[in-house]
Amino acid sequence: MTPGTVHFLVKPTMLVMLAIVLVLPAFPQTPPSPLGSPSAQTGLLLKDPVTVSLIQNSSGDLAHDYVTRLSLWDRSQVTPGFAEAAEWVSSKAKEFGLEQVAIEHYPSGGKVEYFGHQTENLWKAKKGELWLTAPFEVRLTSYAELPMSLSRNSSSTNIEADVVDIGDGMSEDDYKQDVKGKIVLTTSNPSSVYRRAVVQGGAAGIVSSWSVPPFDMLNRLPGDFPDQVGWGRMPPPGDNQPASFAFMITARRAEELKTLMQRGKTIRMHAVVETEFAPGSLDVVSGVIRGSKFPDEEIVVSAHLDHYKPGANDNASGSASILEMARTLRYLIDSKQLPRPLRTIRFLWVPEYSGTWAWFSKHLDDPVKRIADLNFDMLGENLKTTNAVFAINYTPDSNPSFLNAVLESILDFMNKYNDERYPPRKDFHIISVGGSRNRLQGRMVPFTTGTDHEVFNNLKIPGSGPLGWPDFFYHPSQDRPDKVDPTQLHRVIFVGLAATTTMAYADDANAGDVARLSLLYGKKRIAQSEQEAGAMLLGSSKDTFAEKDRLAGLLIHHVYERERQAIRTAGTFARQQETRKGIDRVAGLLNDGEKTSAENIKSLAAMQMANLGMRKPAEKLTQAEKIASRLIPVREKGKELYSINSVAVQLLRDTTAQVPKVARALNGVGAWMKAEGISDLRIMGMPDAAAYYADGQRSIRDIRDAFSVEYGPIDTDALILYFRLFEKAGVMKIRQR
Repeated sequence: MTPGTVHFLVKPTMLVMLAIVLVLPAFPQTPPSPLGSPSAQTGLLLKDPVTVSLIQNSSGDLAHDYVTRLSLWDRSQVTPGFAEAAEWVSSKAKEFGLEQVAIEHYPSGGKVEYFGHQTENLWKAKKGELWLTAPFEVRLTSYAELPMSLSRNSSSTNIEADVVDIGDGMSEDDYKQDVKGKIVLTTSNPSSVYRRAVVQGGAAGIVSSWSVPPFDMLNRLPGDFPDQVGWGRMPPPGDNQPASFAFMITARRAEELKTLMQRGKTIRMHAVVETEFAPGSLDVVSGVIRGSKFPDEEIVVSAHLDHYKPGANDNASGSASILEMARTLRYLIDSKQLPRPLRTIRFLWVPEYSGTWAWFSKHLDDPVKRIADLNFDMLGENLKTTNAVFAINYTPDSNPSFLNAVLESILDFMNKYNDERYPPRKDFHIISVGGSRNRLQGRMVPFTTGTDHEVFNNLKIPGSGPLGWPDFFYHPSQDRPDKVDPTQLHRVIFVGLAATTTMAYADDANAGDVARLSLLYGKKRIAQSEQEAGAMLLGSSKDTFAEKDRLAGLLIHHVYERERQAIRTAGTFARQQETRKGIDRVAGLLNDGEKTSAENIKSLAAMQMANLGMRKPAEKLTQAEKIASRLIPVREKGKELYSINSVAVQLLRDTTAQVPKVARALNGVGAWMKAEGISDLRIMGMPDAAAYYADGQRSIRDIRDAFSVEYGPIDTDALILYFRLFEKAGVMKIRQR
């Protein structure tokens, strides 16, 4: 026996047993659930190793490659370029391992509509060239070089004509010169001057240097970027709409032309356009990762694939991001780092709005429960280059959800570990190989519209998503891949991966944690609203006190009820009755807080009345309020996606509907919001907001109160007429109690 060695005595029977053990096949181990209690390090419901894995196995650089590829197509809706991009996305989705990948084709054009929303014909542009022929011969622009320089719905032409400068073309003084048979030069969107210049004035066509939408004028003004070409469009030719064309040029080029005119030069242009109109289709790309336990419950991940060429940030970035999400999840599942999700994850690439409406026209009654929608739109920009702020939307107050807390916890984590150039935790620092090292301080913002999560929320499917806004390069020719940052793409992809993983794997054991997370972040939002209510009172005068006192009280009740409902939606993941009872108990923890907040606001109101030397005004319901209290609007099944605009267009010639009075009331709310400094993106969603409070339980007065604190005060009589429009259009019924 050699000193220092240890000898084991093994019986022969033991050798046989060991041999048997060694040759037995190893059974594959199912990876454990990626979820746990909130992490002390991250605040997320994801286990820390899973968080690291989602970060380190996803790539902003690969997503940037997808952005670059998609930017090579003119992806305007219902065009050949969109169809080619859809085929490419479909092929990549299959390559990355998504299941049931398909392109669904929905008829578009003629009189085809979905939920009251009209669709467009296929528009195929073969050629578009604009030449200056006098005093020099210069090719000003062409569709081949820059597809967006030829406005959508331009018709075929081959004409040489003098050019007349009509300025913005919005007043009669702009038409002192005869424009008949001429090409007009304008600073307005072609669609804005088409009726006056072409239909009434007989102009042959339009050349425009417009590039900044009105709602973006707090961010940039015409002239800030003189080399941008804007994204214009023309009304499609039809009844009382003569065929015409419009070309878009830069402000710098327009000024050159105006300078020549001022020097007495005659300006002539030659426009050559070859286009075709025909019935087409809205193409939606779809693919899934099928759930193992609850396959008939879906998390929807969506992005709109359409837009002009290049349209890199808007919205090749969103389409590329969800493609990279799909690749990452499939890789982690196939490599056994994640189990197959409990719920199905569905990826959708759509034509914005129109494609989502079309998709729901077929899938609204699918035998599935859609848990949430994560929508990705305009989110990959370099924040410094584009002057953007990274933000995530809350769901609308009419659709409270646990989703808000899940997303806000992810944002807090990202802000914590990405606010330094060289943070101590490298594994939580989200940067890409070819990306920036920009710091991140993202924020949660009130619900805004302008993209497809609005459609899901209108169906009571909680929807949200990241957004970079404002953006110096929103809808002009300079929205190119060089403005897109791989690091920002990587961060956005992580938001999607973290939220999707949380929802796709949550089970009864996690439902309570989701509820408590919702309580935590709900209290944070409530505190902000209580401060807002107090400021409202302290800023009141004798004339405004009564209204502001009413709104402050409504706001306190509104936000507490909103957060109680949000907590209860965590029951989506509960399977046991006891779990649901526990979630109700968590929601009940807000009850005492509401009483305290209400008392605080009453005390502030009393102090302000003393300061103003006044007594509390008597409260008395108006006749309109009494009527509104008894009327309960109910959505007709299958017609949930009709908007106030589609209803108003249908009833425009019905004088009994009083559409103009409703329009004036809504415009008044919009003007009030604008005066309060509320963003145009938020104002855009306001006209439909009241309709989506209609749940068969709330009266019109209840809806007025909720709408008033979420958006702005609205006349009760006008709101009654608003719901009568939906009733006349057959979209709603109004019950009386």
